[in-house]
Amino acid sequence: MYTELDQLYNMDIIRTNFNQEKLLHELLTSSLVDSTTIMIPKNRYFDTVTDTQEHIYYLEHGIAHLSYENESLAVLIDHQFIGLGTVLDFQEKTFDIQAYTDCELLMFDRKQVMELLFSMQEGMLYHYLYEKDLQKALLEKIDLLYQKGSVRLLKTFQTLCHACGDISKDGYWVSIPRCFTIKRIADMTNLSPRSVSDFSEELIAKKIIKKEAGQFIIHTKNIE
Repeated sequence: MYTELDQLYNMDIIRTNFNQEKLLHELLTSSLVDSTTIMIPKNRYFDTVTDTQEHIYYLEHGIAHLSYENESLAVLIDHQFIGLGTVLDFQEKTFDIQAYTDCELLMFDRKQVMELLFSMQEGMLYHYLYEKDLQKALLEKIDLLYQKGSVRLLKTFQTLCHACGDISKDGYWVSIPRCFTIKRIADMTNLSPRSVSDFSEELIAKKIIKKEAGQFIIHTKNIE
């Protein structure tokens, strides 16, 4: 009996059996859930097009930035749900989401998503894990803010490389998308643009990164 319970509630099994891809498939194939495709031009804020109080979104293509009261929280990149962590929270939020590139979104009705999720046992447990992952990411973000500026900057570069970097043909360098300007990286690291420039020069001198035509490029040996 205990083995069966462990198989039912084991978190690794849940992550394997039910994930964002599985949820998206369920939403798109359910006759009880409607979806609409919308586009948001780069540099626009999502609230000019979307209504996160009424809908859940899935970012099919594009890069966006999530902030709360002018504090950077996360970068949102291809194949990611937006608003799923607060699916049960209908209170007014002050999250700001800015499109760094042209973004293509799938829009779902919040109540329909909630009903589908909670009609499936694995869906409920997945949502619990999803919220835990969001809390963990926030704690890691807070911990990062206590690090030295140069460490903070390098870790941010490393995160962006893993999330959306483009590796060179020789396999030695990874380019961060050009939409991540000095100003935007400064917002993400809670540093001033001048500090980002200064710390970048230190990293360039150590041959950890390089910069070409305003684009940051990181050597693969420095990506954890």
